[in-house]
Amino acid sequence: MDALARELTLEQIPEGLYREIAEAIGVGNFVKLTQLVGGSTIYLPKTESIVRPVRDAKIREEFNGYNHMELAKKYDVTERCVRQLCGDGHAEGQLSLFDFQDQGDKKAV
Repeated sequence: MDALARELTLEQIPEGLYREIAEAIGVGNFVKLTQLVGGSTIYLPKTESIVRPVRDAKIREEFNGYNHMELAKKYDVTERCVRQLCGDGHAEGQLSLFDFQDQGDKKAV
């Protein structure tokens, strides 16, 4: 079978989805794909699902405590998504309103 597969040309693959796949990945890789899953019904996820872990890692890496909106725009996600990945965020050493209030109360004593 391998000898026959090596002689297969793009023009011999029926027009349509199969030929489009062979054009995209090459005839040899198309043959390997048929050997791997030929005759099966398979579901291929969208690219965004496959690359999501990489995108999420980059968002976490670039997060600085206050750039939710910037990262959301850059990676075409919602600010809510960034907050879910990184939390509400605060820059290191940044005081919250309550910390500031506590410091004022200590000085008043």
